Amino acid sequence: MRKVILLFFLLYSAYSQAQYSFSGFINPDEWQNSVYLSIVEDYRKMSGVYSEQIIAKTTANETGFFEFSGNMLDNVNRIYRIHIDKCPESQQGVNHFNGHCSDSEELLFIAKNTDTLKLPFSFGNQIFCKIESSNPKSSVFLKIDSLKNDMSFAYSGV
Repeated sequence: MRKVILLFFLLYSAYSQAQYSFSGFINPDEWQNSVYLSIVEDYRKMSGVYSEQIIAKTTANETGFFEFSGNMLDNVNRIYRIHIDKCPESQQGVNHFNGHCSDSEELLFIAKNTDTLKLPFSFGNQIFCKIESSNPKSSVFLKIDSLKNDMSFAYSGV
């Protein structure tokens, strides 16, 4: 009986350790090494970066690889952002307070605590243009941005 209970707790603990992993590459020659992970709780603050949204910061290595991992995210789908910028470290607090850095790249995506997300380089070493994820909803914002670009291109021809 004790062995059955012990086996049950071991199996339960193995499955209860939900852990996310978001990784990707940046061009270290072009961008600063600091990469930020934010949660977007207010839809009015989807564009721009605000200090109250930042939940993690990591540093890309010399090849440009970065990774966020852990088990601190919600177990339901939420909107997250990964962003990088060229603003000096001394001005990061000001830029993140007012939500603006003139030279930055960001990616909005949907994820939960059990998701794996990879952001490889795409054509021409472009960053944040492709998502490989265990969650099929992750790339919905990329699809929306692509549709907006197609619509603006079509409108400019009219």
